[in-house]
Amino acid sequence: MTGGGTHRMLGVNVFDAAVDRMVAQYEQGHRIVVSTSGGKDSTCALEVCIIAATMTGRLPVEAVTRDEEIVYPGTFEYLDRIYHRPEVELHHLIAHQPIVNAFNRHSPYWWAFDPRLDAKEWVREPPDYAYEIPDINIEAMTTKSRFPVDEAHGQKLIAVIGLRVQESRGRRYGLHSSGGYMTKPHAKTGVYGCRPIYDWRDGDVWHAIRSQGWDYSSAYNVMHRAGIARSQMRTAPPSSAYAVDMLPFASQSWPQWWDKVCRRLPGMQSAAQYGKRVLQPNRRYGETWEQTFWRECVEKAPDWIAERARRAVKRILSSHAHHSTSPLPQIDPCYTCSGNNGSWKALANGLYLGDPFSMRMNMLPYVEPSFFWPDAPTKSWGGGSPG
Repeated sequence: MTGGGTHRMLGVNVFDAAVDRMVAQYEQGHRIVVSTSGGKDSTCALEVCIIAATMTGRLPVEAVTRDEEIVYPGTFEYLDRIYHRPEVELHHLIAHQPIVNAFNRHSPYWWAFDPRLDAKEWVREPPDYAYEIPDINIEAMTTKSRFPVDEAHGQKLIAVIGLRVQESRGRRYGLHSSGGYMTKPHAKTGVYGCRPIYDWRDGDVWHAIRSQGWDYSSAYNVMHRAGIARSQMRTAPPSSAYAVDMLPFASQSWPQWWDKVCRRLPGMQSAAQYGKRVLQPNRRYGETWEQTFWRECVEKAPDWIAERARRAVKRILSSHAHHSTSPLPQIDPCYTCSGNNGSWKALANGLYLGDPFSMRMNMLPYVEPSFFWPDAPTKSWGGGSPG
């Protein structure tokens, strides 16, 4: 079994191993809910569960998706086909959750199916079978209130996700820390996590889709014809910083859809035109990174970014002073006190966009939705993670 990097050979292929994992969970009688986004990884996780549920007499497979409104064309259509499959019971959720627009420093959140707008201003409308939920954090997709379990008899609620450790080093560390493909129960929800395809590589994903004849989002076909490397094929919201390299392709491949997206989200057109430059501070010739930080992240930044930048630098400088009399490094991080954030360059890059989800500056709290929309129906992340 391969997973990239250091791994242990189990003498079985990754497909059979994934099916065996889910058969074991279904045979134990647990309630299993597959989280699906319409992407290739959750597609494989769902199909593996369908096979396992068929083998154990546990059809239909329960699945859940949270609509993000703006997805590459072909992805929603695929989710709609899933809903109409007799072997799947799909819960299509509308949470009106904030999603990051990495290309708008002044207002970095946009709300899926924003109720303040006329429906005609949305990029698309949700299907009539979708239903609304009040919670906006990602853990609210699979909860015991929505999917009750018989805890008195040891039944667990298990959320299946298509996580693969090949995608990032952080995911690999997370898998090792949990000791396997199953996670401990979430501290607040009590829901267990399950990652049946954690050891699949990109080639395994596409081999399974082709050899098994599985349905998938047609957006991937468009990406393939455009020459996008399979390791770069993603259907995540295009307003994410991770999607910036895909934007020129998206604007050319789906021009009518792209026009709607640009009207909906300020900054998208500039991101497609200038790429990663819109995500980075402008360091002037002969300038130190410390000077860049104060100019780009404080003096010229929107107020909310400047406030977070001041808080972050105060904490890091205080931490650094506890063990060193030297100034905070300009480029190479001081790992002793601040990890990857221990340099002026890291601070400038990490705080230029404010990092509202605290993905890079984890010493700062999430920026609550109410900060940008005081009258939002749900004003905070509710103790969960944004997702």
